[in-house]
Amino acid sequence: METMKSSLKLVVGIVTYHPSQQTCERIMMLAEKGIPFLVFDNTPGENFWPTAIHPNVIRRGLNLGLGVALKALDEASQQAGYSHMLYFDEDIVFDENTILWIHQWYGHHQPDSRAGLIWFNYHFKGAKAPEKSEAYPIKIAMSACSLINLEAASLIGGHTDRWFLEGIDYDFCFRLVQNGFQLLGVDHCPGIDPFANQPGIFYTDKKGRKRLVRIQPMKRLWNFWYALLDLTWRSLIQGPRNYAYLFFRNIFTYAYDQISAICWTYWIRLWKK
Repeated sequence: METMKSSLKLVVGIVTYHPSQQTCERIMMLAEKGIPFLVFDNTPGENFWPTAIHPNVIRRGLNLGLGVALKALDEASQQAGYSHMLYFDEDIVFDENTILWIHQWYGHHQPDSRAGLIWFNYHFKGAKAPEKSEAYPIKIAMSACSLINLEAASLIGGHTDRWFLEGIDYDFCFRLVQNGFQLLGVDHCPGIDPFANQPGIFYTDKKGRKRLVRIQPMKRLWNFWYALLDLTWRSLIQGPRNYAYLFFRNIFTYAYDQISAICWTYWIRLWKK
């Protein structure tokens, strides 16, 4: 397959907290394959990472949360001269083919510099050759599996460190849109599995998509609802106002998901008895 010459200078970014053996193996795979990467480790205590990758690991010995970690990765990646960061949560499965496919996709499609974020896990619809997989506009994205334009991130001040965990990706996408950047979705990237390392119950919805059912701690629910209310208010005041509906609706969607998770979890337990 021929691709156009690409200006993409990609680094893989990962945030960890008490990483599993599988997460460590994926990170060591990046090191062995010579794929540029940076890790922000939120695990408290002593540095347990192999000496060979110490230059690639940012540690402060405390759990500072996802917001601080992503902001630090934004800044470190840009300072190191990379144009884009491909971010993965520690529990997202990916492999070398994932990185290669994204490189080839970028080289073929050459997205505009106004593409602030490209989400490669929007709705997986089966693998395709990268030149045949078209990007399309989306309104919001998760951080995980996203290719982040570091120049765009710098212009908007990077990820917020006001919040510990919930709502950080929504806030980042919202500020990109406010500043004229695009959010794009791509459906056919191979090797990504967002469910393999996730605890909970899974089911397939009417559209054939795999869904995760998991009861969240109440503190996490309150934090996410607070973030969504904050984003709703800001979108009403600052615009674009159509995002107010999106954020406010998600308050009820998230509540419904939790009620469903409770029902599914206890029904499954009773059924297994």
